[in-house]
Amino acid sequence: MVSTASLIAQKDSRFNFNKIQSGPYFGIQQGRNIVVELGFERRNKEIQFKSPNTHAFDLGANYDYKAKLVGADLGYWFRPNRIGFTFGAQVAARTNFNKAMFGVSPLIGYKIWLLHANAGYNWYPNKISGVYTNTLFVSVRLMLVNKSKIKRK
Repeated sequence: MVSTASLIAQKDSRFNFNKIQSGPYFGIQQGRNIVVELGFERRNKEIQFKSPNTHAFDLGANYDYKAKLVGADLGYWFRPNRIGFTFGAQVAARTNFNKAMFGVSPLIGYKIWLLHANAGYNWYPNKISGVYTNTLFVSVRLMLVNKSKIKRK
């Protein structure tokens, strides 16, 4: 009876860690216009044998030279396994220092090593009239990890 209970009880995995990485990123976004990005990202990666998840938050600034817009993005992405796609969203603000517009963007991407490629759609409900910026876009970011630590769950 005791041995049966120990077989169906939950076991504490001895190999259950999180790797927390953070650092700056540099990126380029191509849509209607080319946009240069600079920001900071913090990733939390599970280190385990089966279905490790990765969560990340990023905060960045960007500049659209052709549309003369300065912007800021606050984003989150999630990867449900080791080799799959990333899914995320970001909140965007753009301004030409006379007017501002705010929007949201769903994202799908793929991350390998230091590079993260995303495709997304910026939806701005209150666009600045006469200003044309990226709505449908593809971006590539290079994250430089300058702080990394491993924590036990």
